[in-house]
Amino acid sequence: MKTLILDAATVKNLIGIKEAIKAIEEVFRLLGEGKAHMPAKLYLPLPKFNGDFRAMPAWVEGLKGCGIKWVNVHPKNIKVSLPTVMAIVILSDPKTGFPLCIMEATYLTALRTGAAGGVAAKFLARQESKRVALVGCGVQARTQLQALLELFDIRYVKAWGFKRGEAATFIKEFERLRNINFEVSSTVKGCVKDSDIIAATTPSRKPLVCLEWIKKGAHINAIGADAEGKQELAPEILKKAKIVVDDLKQASHSGEINVPLGKGELSKSKIYADIGEIVSGKKKGRTKGEKITVFDSTGLAIQDIAIANVVYNKAIKSEKGKYANFIS
Repeated sequence: MKTLILDAATVKNLIGIKEAIKAIEEVFRLLGEGKAHMPAKLYLPLPKFNGDFRAMPAWVEGLKGCGIKWVNVHPKNIKVSLPTVMAIVILSDPKTGFPLCIMEATYLTALRTGAAGGVAAKFLARQESKRVALVGCGVQARTQLQALLELFDIRYVKAWGFKRGEAATFIKEFERLRNINFEVSSTVKGCVKDSDIIAATTPSRKPLVCLEWIKKGAHINAIGADAEGKQELAPEILKKAKIVVDDLKQASHSGEINVPLGKGELSKSKIYADIGEIVSGKKKGRTKGEKITVFDSTGLAIQDIAIANVVYNKAIKSEKGKYANFIS
């Protein structure tokens, strides 16, 4: 047996947003059926370097490989021309423990997060949603928008970025798309106003989005809060909304709900469901047109393993010799 090594360029060639959405929806269903297994995400803080590492193991019944993702978050990397987030995934044979594949997973991390946001919106947003607001214009915003464009007839996209010119640069990447009106917003308020779906993808540690700016029936993908102390939404939004988390335990200490829970502004009883319960049909998604819905996404190891399996299976089924990077 040999271990396959896949670099970033190869991984990008092997999977796109459509396949990622399909894989993530299926793994969320398996999660709801009790067939996906993962310990809580393990954090290794590195305060001296203003960053951290995260270890994320998982096994999903029915998939060829189980595995672990090793991922960092170093916000200051932008100063040295390195990505803020970098990752690798190791897939192993659950029967023998043999390492099947080691693959670059920085792109996969962004892709599976975007796909998760798309799946959540599919079940929680109004089907007729046409207006999208992007609060934050980084890597995560790109895959959030890609997923939403696959699942909805989007006609209007407004974008707001922390830095001057960031939103305009972001929009240029998508201007080739026809029948969509793009707009740069100078304020968060202007960005989210009248939007049907809002994707918040910033590393903010204070609320950026207020309840009075949100239209009735809007859906929010709360993506940016992925560590203790981070939050993007005003607590009043969470108090009024139907909240769906990816994993309650993980979200409670590192998701959008972590700060209001810690301050006593929100109770766990307010959490309606986890995404596995929604996708598997154990609980209903959107039931009222005017209800605000929030998906609190912290990122699950099962998501990484699900799409890593897609990549690995496509690689080994490809023409002989195309992927020659093996180690014995």
